[in-house]
Amino acid sequence: MTVDGPYEIPPLDDAEDITRIAEPQPGETLADTRNWAGFGLVFIGVVLAVAAAVVAMWGFGAAATVVTIFAVLTLLGGAALVVLEQMRKRARTIPASADAPAWQVIERPDE
Repeated sequence: MTVDGPYEIPPLDDAEDITRIAEPQPGETLADTRNWAGFGLVFIGVVLAVAAAVVAMWGFGAAATVVTIFAVLTLLGGAALVVLEQMRKRARTIPASADAPAWQVIERPDE
């Protein structure tokens, strides 16, 4: 789609505008740097879970319980960050119908 000043020019062949698709494309979620904090916490949580399993095998039950609690909290925090960022991204990419030009039809996906 070509932009001419403040106005958008619609495609001549009525092709779908792929820049307005709300579904993530393959690899897009990982490539978005806003997700990296959540992915980092998930990675740390997995490392802590492995460490908790190793500590439990050595026979230190109390230490393994503490490390397991930290692993679960870190995994939940990382997953929450990724999900919240995906929700924020979806809210940013779907234009409000009042903001759309008169020639553009806004169809919301069925939920």
